[in-house]
Amino acid sequence: MVDINKINLRLIDTTVLLIFLSLMRHRKATEVAREMGLTQPAVSHALKRLRMLYEDPLFLRRAHGLEPTSLAHELEPKIRRIVRLLSETLEDPDKFDPLSTATDLRIGAFDYELTSVIPKLVAEMRNLSPNIDVQAYPFVYSEALDALVHGRIDLAIGYFDIPQKSEASFVVEDLYTEHYVLAGRRDHPLLTANPTLDDMAQVDHLLVSPHGLIRNRVDEALRIQGYKRKIRTVVPSLFSALSIIEKSDLVVTLPERVAQTNGQRFDIVHRPLPIEDGGFQLQAVRHARNANSPLHFWLLENLRRVASL
Repeated sequence: MVDINKINLRLIDTTVLLIFLSLMRHRKATEVAREMGLTQPAVSHALKRLRMLYEDPLFLRRAHGLEPTSLAHELEPKIRRIVRLLSETLEDPDKFDPLSTATDLRIGAFDYELTSVIPKLVAEMRNLSPNIDVQAYPFVYSEALDALVHGRIDLAIGYFDIPQKSEASFVVEDLYTEHYVLAGRRDHPLLTANPTLDDMAQVDHLLVSPHGLIRNRVDEALRIQGYKRKIRTVVPSLFSALSIIEKSDLVVTLPERVAQTNGQRFDIVHRPLPIEDGGFQLQAVRHARNANSPLHFWLLENLRRVASL
C-alpha cells in the first residue's frame, strides 16, 4: 500500500480542483477568476500548487490562452468524478432517484445529434428510468442557447461558439471530437482512393444545410488553393442527403460517424477530406442554474457514456 505521507494531499482542496476544471473549460486564467469570484493571483497560485503536485506544467501558455497538456486531459475525468462525489455528500439522498422520478428531459439538438447521439440516449433512458421521457427539439447554435436561457430545454448538444460575454451563463462539456469525410455511392470514381483538392473541385457536390447555400471550411480550403466547389444541390437534413448520394453522382461532406453508421444502409463509402482541421468538438451545454442539479448530473453522465460508444 502506498504510504499516504508520501503524497502531499495538503496541496489539494476543493477550490484547487474547481479551478483546474474551470481552466479546462475556459483556457484563460482571467475567465476562471471571473467565474469563481477570485483574484487572478489566487488562480495562478492554485495552478502553481497543481503543477508542483503533479510535476507537470498542466497548462502551456499560447497566444490564444492556455493549452492543456496530455496529463491535464488525463486528469480531467478523474478530478471531475472527485468533485462529483464531494457534491453528492451535500445533496439530499432523497432528492433524485432515476427509478422513481417522473419528469421530462428536454434536449436541444440538430440533425447530426438527432441521428447519432439521441437514439442511443433514448434507448439508455428507457432502460434506466422508464418514467423519464426525452423530448428532442431541433434547435441549433444561438437558438439552443436562447432556449437554455429561457428554460425551454434542459440540455443542448452540438458545436457552440459561445460569446465571451455569455460564457458565465453556461456550463460547457466536451463529449468527443468528430471529423468530416467525403461520401458518395459505393462505386463513385472519385472515392476509389483518397481525393485531392483538385478532385473535389471537379466533382458535383451536395450540401447539407438548414439555412440554404452557405460556404464553410471546405470552400475556404479550396479557395486558398485557387479552386471552387460546385454545389449542385442543397438539402436541410442528413438522411435526405444520404438517400440522394446513394442514387446519384453527387458527393457530400459528412461527419465521419454518420458515414460509418449508414454505410451499409445506404450503400455509400467515404474517404478523408484533403484539408487540415476538418473536424469539430461535440459539446453538451447546460445553463449555469442547473450546474448542481442531481437530475442534470445524471443526464450528463448517461450522455457521456452513450457518446463514447
